[in-house]
Amino acid sequence: MSLGKYSTFSDNPSSLLLFLSDFLTFLILSDLFHCFYRGNAWLIFKINVSLADKSDELNMKKITIAIDGFSSCGKSTMAKDLAREVGYIYIDSGAMYRAVTLYSIENGIFDGDIIDTEKLKKEIGNIHISFRLNKEGRPETYLNDVNVEDKIRSMSVSSKVSPISALDFVRKEMVAQQQSMGAKKGIVMDGRDIGTTVFPNAELKIFVTATPEIRARRRYDELKAKGQEASFDEILENVKQRDYIDQHRDVSPLRKADDALLLDNTDLTIAQQKEWLFDQFNKVTN
Repeated sequence: MSLGKYSTFSDNPSSLLLFLSDFLTFLILSDLFHCFYRGNAWLIFKINVSLADKSDELNMKKITIAIDGFSSCGKSTMAKDLAREVGYIYIDSGAMYRAVTLYSIENGIFDGDIIDTEKLKKEIGNIHISFRLNKEGRPETYLNDVNVEDKIRSMSVSSKVSPISALDFVRKEMVAQQQSMGAKKGIVMDGRDIGTTVFPNAELKIFVTATPEIRARRRYDELKAKGQEASFDEILENVKQRDYIDQHRDVSPLRKADDALLLDNTDLTIAQQKEWLFDQFNKVTN
């Protein structure tokens, strides 16, 4: 068998040195190749595992939070605070019904105590509601691209929103829009039937209550702070009327979901209820 340039080891000792040099080079290159391959394979494996772990972590923490309760209980305040802190989207479902009510008033659909339901049915598809952040990062309600945040909080709207929200076709349209908004989770939504109708499988459900007098006082202070005329007695009567209508309507009446946590914030400060809420959120997501 011929060994080529290595065939004359005895005649030429330099051939042996050349052979050993080439063989050593082969071993070194082979070892480097294996180290490189194994190192990169391990690195790729580690990256994939890290990404998978991160994905699992994000998916685990991305939940739906439903906050229901009576009017003027501070649901919106606590929902906004939580959404802002955890990076979730906040949706004020009550504002959507208020926007429909405002539309009905301004377009002659709700005249006095009479609702032209047939006209509202025809026009419900033209009512487009959205939420946009203002300069302070707070969400505001837009009705057909017009900012109506202040208008929908007026007493003229508050006194008429319950009859509008009790209409079956209105609720179906609003629920469909709300479910579409929250399809990917990572939202905080407050209202009357979020945990029972809109998102019955929400991972965290909270039902908020307080005495009618405390709620009326909060509403009164809010309106006065905005420079709007307000009567405490009128607001208290409106709160009681809304409670009755919300609890006794045929479609999606206000009630506590069986798996919802009860929060009575009659004697709680905003800071105290915020701390309580974050405790519940951490229990579910950790």
